[in-house]
Amino acid sequence: MHNLIQQDNEYHAFELLSLFDEQFTFNTFSESIQVAEHEADCVLAKAKSAVEKAIKKEDDYKLVVELDDDTKNKLKTGEVELVMENGKVFAQLRDEKKKYGKKLSITEELADEGITSDALQSAIQIEAIKQQLETIVERMKVIEEHLIDVIHGQRNDRIGLFYSGLSLYAEACSVGDEFLKKQLVAQSLRSISDANSQMIQEIRQCVAYLVNEQYKSSKQKLQRIEEHLSTIRQCYDIVFRAALLKAWIYQQNGEIGAMVTAIGEYGRFIEKLVVPYAGKLSELDSSDRFIKQGTWGQIANTLSSCQEMKKALGNPPSYCFMLEEMHNG
Repeated sequence: MHNLIQQDNEYHAFELLSLFDEQFTFNTFSESIQVAEHEADCVLAKAKSAVEKAIKKEDDYKLVVELDDDTKNKLKTGEVELVMENGKVFAQLRDEKKKYGKKLSITEELADEGITSDALQSAIQIEAIKQQLETIVERMKVIEEHLIDVIHGQRNDRIGLFYSGLSLYAEACSVGDEFLKKQLVAQSLRSISDANSQMIQEIRQCVAYLVNEQYKSSKQKLQRIEEHLSTIRQCYDIVFRAALLKAWIYQQNGEIGAMVTAIGEYGRFIEKLVVPYAGKLSELDSSDRFIKQGTWGQIANTLSSCQEMKKALGNPPSYCFMLEEMHNG
């Protein structure tokens, strides 16, 4: 999977530069997840094939593990668990009594299939969180729909750091030297995180102003309300895209755990700074651009599943499948 990323560097650089007018759209992240899931499916299919090859070996069985003829036949169908230990991949097979037996090394077979242990680990991680990730993507689409009108109205310095991070990552994608590339990626993430933090702080101040009804002391109440709502909209737009961009960068570099963490951080922002005040903000917003209070709660609840996803990724990577599925196509 890392090799695929390296091959697509030039394409990603061009793609990123074309995003400046759109400020990194949700579709970019969504499509990237779909590609990652497809690649994971391909890797796992090849891993299954590698297991079959290891089991069907006749003359070379002693290269992997000693098995008698009776055991060989029993292992041609049944449940298999792929496990990784010290960078090596093993297939642990379960017998008719549902007990796992000896571990069968498939590292050699994976190499024949063109699959590295890193690629397999990423594929297993994607598979472990696939359903929850798809649910999160669907929920975030709701948010994107409410930002479309805001995107084209932003022409100020609030997006400077975000653009800087986007530009640095575009450059990193075109760099061949791995050390320099890692430095540029790190600088990119730092710039995006700085933009995100500044926007969240500004949102916090504006929300406090509106919730505490400080506008009542002004002679131009409606104007002050609209000014602060406009600032919230613009800042929130960057917070949303910064979260997606960070998650995308991590995913592109095979850091699935960090991708989930980035989404989780955004979820905590929704939970702490949006959900409690969504009703008040919707009441003040005559343009009706804020999502309904109940919907915000649903989004926050969905994003809270990131904690479960992190737990799943924190366990040693493993993947179970039935060998008979392969014979059934």
